[in-house]
Amino acid sequence: MNDMKKYIRQASILCAATALLSSQAFASGFMIPEQGARAMGMGNAYSAIADEASANWFNPAGLSFQDNNVSASADLVYPINEFATGGQTYTAKKSVHVVPQAYMRYGMEDSDISYGLGVNSPFGLATDWTDSGAPFAGLAAGGKGVTFSEIQAIHINPNVAYQINEHFSVAVGIQYYNAFKVHLNNEVINIGGSGDGFGGNFAAMYKTDTWSIGGGYRSKVKIDITGTVVGQAGAATVGGGLQGIGANASTSVTFPAIHTLSMAYKINSDFLVSAQVDRVDWSSFDKIVVNYDPSALNALTANADDPTGRSSTIPENWKATVAIRVGAEWKMNQSTRLRAGYTSDPTPTNPTDFSPRLPGNDRQLVSLGYGKSFSDNLTMDLGYMYVWLKDRTATAPTDVNYQGTFTGVVHLFTAGVTYHF
Repeated sequence: MNDMKKYIRQASILCAATALLSSQAFASGFMIPEQGARAMGMGNAYSAIADEASANWFNPAGLSFQDNNVSASADLVYPINEFATGGQTYTAKKSVHVVPQAYMRYGMEDSDISYGLGVNSPFGLATDWTDSGAPFAGLAAGGKGVTFSEIQAIHINPNVAYQINEHFSVAVGIQYYNAFKVHLNNEVINIGGSGDGFGGNFAAMYKTDTWSIGGGYRSKVKIDITGTVVGQAGAATVGGGLQGIGANASTSVTFPAIHTLSMAYKINSDFLVSAQVDRVDWSSFDKIVVNYDPSALNALTANADDPTGRSSTIPENWKATVAIRVGAEWKMNQSTRLRAGYTSDPTPTNPTDFSPRLPGNDRQLVSLGYGKSFSDNLTMDLGYMYVWLKDRTATAPTDVNYQGTFTGVVHLFTAGVTYHF
């Protein structure tokens, strides 16, 4: 009976603690940098260019150097995650995820002030090992079992840019994140919840006819999550008293601060190159503290640090990462542009505290892009990106069921339109 209670206790703690960390092994941590069709074609080395409304995300100071326009795009993300151990290979469910973006820039003629709005999803996605047969997806995996995880979050970001002179602009904005759909399942426990939080951002750009430099800072944002933990059918196997019982739980996670520095150079009228450095301060994601309301489940969530079962702490110990991006754009003719990009993006996770929910490793990203102007007002952009994750062989994780080799690739397709008015 004690083993059953220990299993259930660990399962419920894990579900609540990792509710927000439910992304594909895709970009650094659980961040999705691909937030604009033109930018993705250039490996997201775009903060020193930012010459259409997606500047709201990449560098809002760029709003000063463009006319009024709106932009809408969407990424199709197709990840393939596999785990190999003991001569067997297990594959997570293959699904296509849609990541939409919409941006707007508006300013009065001859005014030094420009206004912008971005609505996008820079954090999220899902992982589904439910029917994979992987050792960590079954009941025998105990409290650290992993089956299905999901988060859908929206980011709303109004910005104001001020053009100080012909070449220099600064911008400030407000960030609002709403994690409106959070689900996490294993064989014993399901959790659903939601939460939100606020932050800010600042950006600057210096621009001439041949070169530009841009940079920015996005603050960390704390997301408070509240939800309900409910015992599932698997609970009947380890303790029938848990099945169908619900309890309130709350936790929080901090989206990291992001520092960006970028430079672009026009080699000639037809060829543009850019480079960018992004520092993502994942060190703020050091642990998750889970709090439980008084309920019958408190007897099961009791632990050495809190025998009352009212709180639990899960270590994460992530580290800050620095991504290097380079991109190029060739103006093939008056209406057609071709693009290419490359990114080196390291993982923030460590060998001990990672799990199959986020088994990420260092990754290389290669992209191609295409742009077509149909008129002075309307432009279409298309892009493709291939993400290769370095194989990760886990020999000393926190759970023996995670021992093995994790591999993954991701295919991304993007399409967007921009209309100038």
